[in-house]
Parts: sequence; structure tokens; C-alpha cells
Amino acid sequence: MRLFKLNTTIHKWLSLFVGLQLLIWLGTGLYFNLMDHSKASGNELRVHSHHEGSITGFDLFPIKDITSNAPQEVNLIWVLHQPYYHFVFDKGQHSYQERHSKLFDAVTGKPFNLSEEQVLTLAKNSYSGQGKLTTPVLSQPPFSDHVRQQNPMWQVAVEDENNTTIYLDSITGQVLRHANDDFRLKDLMMKLHFMDYGNSGGFNHWLIIAFAFATLFLSITGVTWLIQQYRSGLLKLGWGTNRQKVAVTFSNENTITDISAVGRSTVLEGLASSHVYLPSGCGGGGTCGKCVFLSSTKLPITLSEQEHLSQEQLKEGYRLGCQHRFSEISSIEVNTDRNIENHELVVVATNFITPFIKEVKFKLKSGKQLAFKAGAYMQFDVPAGMNSLRPDDMPECYEKYWDSYYHGKFSHNGVTRHYSLVNFDEESDELMFNIRWQTAKNGFKAGIGSSYLGSLQVGETITAKGPFSDFYATSNKKVSRVFIGAGSGLAPLRSIIFEQLKKHKDKSGLALIYGARTEDDLLYHNELKSLSEKHKNFSYIPTLSNPSEEWQGHSGYVQKVLLPYMNQKSELLLAEFYLCGPEAMMSEVEKIITDAGIPSNKIFKDKFSR
Repeated sequence: MRLFKLNTTIHKWLSLFVGLQLLIWLGTGLYFNLMDHSKASGNELRVHSHHEGSITGFDLFPIKDITSNAPQEVNLIWVLHQPYYHFVFDKGQHSYQERHSKLFDAVTGKPFNLSEEQVLTLAKNSYSGQGKLTTPVLSQPPFSDHVRQQNPMWQVAVEDENNTTIYLDSITGQVLRHANDDFRLKDLMMKLHFMDYGNSGGFNHWLIIAFAFATLFLSITGVTWLIQQYRSGLLKLGWGTNRQKVAVTFSNENTITDISAVGRSTVLEGLASSHVYLPSGCGGGGTCGKCVFLSSTKLPITLSEQEHLSQEQLKEGYRLGCQHRFSEISSIEVNTDRNIENHELVVVATNFITPFIKEVKFKLKSGKQLAFKAGAYMQFDVPAGMNSLRPDDMPECYEKYWDSYYHGKFSHNGVTRHYSLVNFDEESDELMFNIRWQTAKNGFKAGIGSSYLGSLQVGETITAKGPFSDFYATSNKKVSRVFIGAGSGLAPLRSIIFEQLKKHKDKSGLALIYGARTEDDLLYHNELKSLSEKHKNFSYIPTLSNPSEEWQGHSGYVQKVLLPYMNQKSELLLAEFYLCGPEAMMSEVEKIITDAGIPSNKIFKDKFSR
């Protein structure tokens, strides 16, 4: 199984690599079809002058008397109507390869070198535009406009609208190339098309060979993946739009309904087509592990399910809705409600309760009051528009925390965002959320959802769907519970704790270990402290990672506090643990809990990744 997981990982990365280059090929190929070939050649203003003459009237100097060094070849050439011998002593197979040569006056036999004035005249003779030619410069390779050239060249820049540059042979004065902006754009497109990122000047290089092997491995890993999917029963060939009817049991209501959907759709999609929504934070990508259902049919186990579901759950028949097709099942059980509605919410209160977290309270515009389990969340539809990089209504006492952040606006497309409810359904007729303002830093925009919801004013409205319940307390009231959270991860934990104490009058042991950075960052500190004083079965243990000198409580991260707490409480081996906060924190906490012998089915996590 590890080998197949490695195979799929390699396949995905190769797909990204090959896919990006394919997009580049499509773009550059389109350019080559649409470009003006005359302009792209760089020769739009070039005049092809022929430097020839007649030897009549010239007494040529004997070649054998010029030099004792034997050349590979000698050519008679004309430069500005004067004859010269071009002695080539050493040269490569191609004209751009390194060469050793020299000019001699064909009449006097004396060595000859081009002057700047002669080079400028030769350049002017090859140019038909109105631009002004600047002083020639004898330049050494490499050249950005002629990457293959290994010999020095005269370079004459022209002050015209297309930034023309004329290149001439450093010995003979032959015009080798006209380059301009159109030529340079074509040259860039050629570089991208042939993957010549190392400036080799051609397509026979190691990168394109490696790409060919990467494409081969992509095919091999793809075929291997298909075979593995087929053997595990996850690949089923089907055509058409045949519909499948499935009996769906709603465990919340203890009711059964037949739902019909296209057989080839996933369970997640099929249920959604009938307005039955399984929780999903990744949209069906198999990365969040939220869309759980119980199947009466024995289904194969996917890699994603092995990562997100415990062995006990898999044995019982729990699977993920994004991993199986509707045609594979006959009856299932889901822990969700039917016909989750869209609601129009109206802001009734909004204020900062920590330097970066705003408490926003809503009511339904319809006047209804929603019933939901504590720990539920709602999905907000954030419309496209302009958001602020930082709050406009920051309390003066928190301004010091925002000194390093810029004012300004940024545009964005519409998104959906999920936020956990802070209160339980019977606490009030309001829906209360903690919106942590994701700050703009190191060139990144601020959080789209948080900056939008955090900027809403009293009376403004927003559309939300839900509530969704996939993180909640079990129905067993006799079990002890330990809640571990950090930052705005306190929201669903507070909701569950208040529901247990105030609604269900729970007398079992409850403990909250809550981590924040400073005293100002502690959410509902006084409220939780007062709750622990009123309810002797509830312990509130705050800890700060960066406390002031006046702080008298625990310091450090929640992981540091949890271990000694568990060592003091032997009864916690039978307790349930509820975790919410950053992924790294939850991973470390989960390891501490499982190392202490707590089974994984006693650990409940709100992954904080919605």
C-alpha cells in the first residue's frame, strides 16, 4: 500500500510539472501562429547590402608573403569597396563557434583592424530606419540577443521605437544580426517552447531530455494507478446517465428516505443533488475527511479513507462520500439534516474582543431561530469586491498590534468560507461567530472571508448556509470531557461547553485547556473564569506562549500543559478529548493523548481547515 501511495504522489507531482509545460507549449504555439514573421525576424528595417568589388585596378599582394603561420583557409573579401584577405587559422564546424582569424590588406599585405567609424558606416548601410545609431562597442560573449555566438561582435544600438541593435563580425564587419523588441519576444517564446531555460541556444539539452523521461514516468505511474484502482474495485467503467435509488437513513431524525441520483456521481454529489449535504471542507477532494457515511454494502477502502478514518470506523463500514460512486451503494446512514437551507443573516452587533478577533452577531432576516448542535458551523457566501487590508474600526487599545500592517484595499473574486458558531442554539436568538482577521503580510493579501465579515456593519446582510454539525459532544452524559484549543479554535469548544453545562446540566468532569499568545489574546477569559467558579465540575486552564511579567497562570503552549495534567488525572483514560486549533498543535496533542493509551475513537477534532 505504501508503494501505491508513493506511486500516486509521484504521479500528481509529475502531472503538475508536465501540465505546466503543456500550458506553456499551448501559449507559445498560439503566439507562433499569430505573430508577424517579418517583425519577429528582426529584419524589418534591415538592408541586405553586398560587399563585393572588382580586382581590376588592384595589384594584389602575394598571399604566401603575408605570414609564416599556415591558415586553414584564406578568403578575399571586400570591406567598404576595399579588398582584404581573411586568414582563418582555427574555426569550429559552425560559424557561431569560437574562431581565430585575421584581416590583411590585400594590396599592402599589412594587418588590418576595423575602426569604429568603419563599423558605424557598415551598420548604417544595413539600416533603413530613421533612428539614430550610437557609437559602436566591441563586446565579448555571451550575448542575450545571440546566445550561441562564441566570438566577439561589434554592437551598435539604434535609438528607435523598437530598440534595434545591430551586430557585426568583430573581424570582417559582416552584419550578423538585427535584433529588436519583436525579435526578442520571439526569442523568449522560442526559449519557453523548447524549454531552453539554460540558454543553450537550441533544443538538444538535458532539460528537454529529462522532460521526456518525466512524461514517460507520468504514463507509467498513471497506468499503475489505474490498475490499482481497478483491482481495488474503485474503477468502474460506465456510460450513460442511469439513475440509482438508495435508501438513506438520517440518524439525527431516525427517518429513512429514498434518494435517486446519477449512478456515476459520487455519494457526496448524489446526495447534494437532492439537497442532502454531507459536511465537506475540501469540496470533494478527499483531503478533509468530513463527508462520512455508514454503508450497509461492503466497500473497498481508499488511501484517503485510511488517512482520515480510524480502523474501528473502517471495520464498522464508515466511508467518505467523495471516494465512492452512487452506483456502489444500496443503503446508507448519514449524520446530517435534510434540505440544508440558505439563510439571509443581518448583523446585529460587531466588536473586537482581542487584537485580531472580532465577535460578529447575526440574526435571521426571516425572524426564525435555528436549532443546531453545539460545535456546528455555517458556510458564508462572500461576494466579489474590494476588501480592506486592515480594519477601519480598530479600537485604540489594540492599535499597537497593527502598526506594522498597511492600510489599503485589495480586490478578490467571490468565495465561500466556514466559521464555527460560538454559542449554542438555546443560548440566545443570535448566531455568534469569532472572525479572526487574517492579516496581509509579505506580499500576500488579507484573508478574503475574514476581512469581508470583519468589515460588516450593523444592519448589513450576508447569505449563509447551514448550520452543519460534524463536531459535537456525544450523547453519553456520564463521560468526562477534555477540551483543548488555541486562538479562535475556542469557538466550537465554548459552544459545546456552554451547551453541556447550561442546557444539559452535565455533572461530569469538564476541562478546557486553552492557549493564546498574550493576555489580550485570551477569548472570553472572564466569562470562562466565572463559569469555572460557578460549576465545580468545570476546570478552566488558560496558558500563554508570550505572557507579560504580571501573568500568574501557565505559560507555554497547550501541549506543555496537557502532559502533566493527564499524569495527575488517572480517570482521563476513560475521557473524551475535543480538539480545535492550528493543525500542528492538534497533531502534537493527538500524539500525546494516544501515547497515553487513549483510543483514537475517543478523540474528536474540528480540523480548523474550513
